[in-house]
Amino acid sequence: MNNIPQAKDKLRKEISSLKRGFTQADLANRSEEVLSVLELTGVFQQAKNIFIYNSMEDEVQTFSFVHKWEAEKNFYMPVIVNEDMLWRKCTSSTVFKQSAYGIMEPVGDEFTDYKKVDLLIIPGIAFDRKMNRLGRGKGYYDRFLPQIKSPKMGICFEFQLLDQIPADKNDIKMDYIVSENELIW
Repeated sequence: MNNIPQAKDKLRKEISSLKRGFTQADLANRSEEVLSVLELTGVFQQAKNIFIYNSMEDEVQTFSFVHKWEAEKNFYMPVIVNEDMLWRKCTSSTVFKQSAYGIMEPVGDEFTDYKKVDLLIIPGIAFDRKMNRLGRGKGYYDRFLPQIKSPKMGICFEFQLLDQIPADKNDIKMDYIVSENELIW
């Protein structure tokens, strides 16, 4: 009997409950701490083309981070079309449109030259110190990530980083995980 799906759902609910204990200001401050650790990594410093997500309000906030670095790096954000994750360039002049999930997605041409991507910065509900990631359960990243060979960096708040989370063979492991106080690789 496979209880992994139930264990994943239970953990999603637990993390969601923890997140509600923080104000938006708390999460914004914690986001800055996470991103300041990320900025120190060699993989980020050397990366030119970066796939990054546009954060939902309960995730590490990435929007101002993208604008901070856009003069030096090219950022691409995901757009969900049907069941596929596509990527579009994001700059300060990019127009955004709200998705069915409430995420602001960039409007523009699809970027498909995955060989040029130096780093993927990926959100998650939870991560563990064995490099596993628990997403929101829709499978978009799990379906997309096998198409790309670049380093995968999960970013999260400290309370989302656990010793072990439920994982199965379809879950894609991260190469790096960054929280406010930890860098794992």
